[in-house]
Amino acid sequence: MNNNFYYYKRVSTNKQKLDRQNEAIIEWQKQNNIIIPSENIFQDVFTGKTFNREQYQILINKLKPNDYLIVKEIDRLGRDWDGIKAEWKRLHDNNINIIIIDLPILSDNLPNRKSMLDTLETRLIKEQLLELMCYSAQKERERISQRTKEGLKATRIRGTKLGRPREENSNKENFIRTLDHMVNDNVSQAKATLYYKYPIDTFRRDLKKCYEKYETKDHKIILKKLKNGE
Repeated sequence: MNNNFYYYKRVSTNKQKLDRQNEAIIEWQKQNNIIIPSENIFQDVFTGKTFNREQYQILINKLKPNDYLIVKEIDRLGRDWDGIKAEWKRLHDNNINIIIIDLPILSDNLPNRKSMLDTLETRLIKEQLLELMCYSAQKERERISQRTKEGLKATRIRGTKLGRPREENSNKENFIRTLDHMVNDNVSQAKATLYYKYPIDTFRRDLKKCYEKYETKDHKIILKKLKNGE
């Protein structure tokens, strides 16, 4: 009987990294003396709310009875409670083995490995654990979604409150405050202008005028003269 092994990785956005999932499968292969060819490793950058993901669908179409589908955590498979359960049942109904690296108790047995005693109690534990993992996966997705909505709302509120026209930020008083922050707090032009919302191109142009006017590039001297009204 031939068993093919497939590894599936997933992150929701390009800002997330696959490092932990990559390290997990490398270590798993060493521990189990199994080599998964690169063509059997698939990854998606897509929400776990749906299973309609390009690479996952390609992978699923390659799976045959007795093959193994491996994921690091159950939420890499998906983040929808009902969706995970339905997919879990569909895979097993098609005699596809599932390995959850971080949760061996839910994993199917590898070839020629001794099976865990299948009792009514162990079956109950597995089913309850699967329910718990499905709940946790969906709950975390909802938390992420809520945090995103709250972040966008806060950004809009800050934008309404602080989004003054650029010319309002480009006045002499704000130029002095920005230069003072840069000089006395020892920060870069970029950080100083961002802090006081002074357009950086305008700040650099105004600073260049000060170089010419005061015939120096010493920011401390320029700041002193500006404060003295020279």
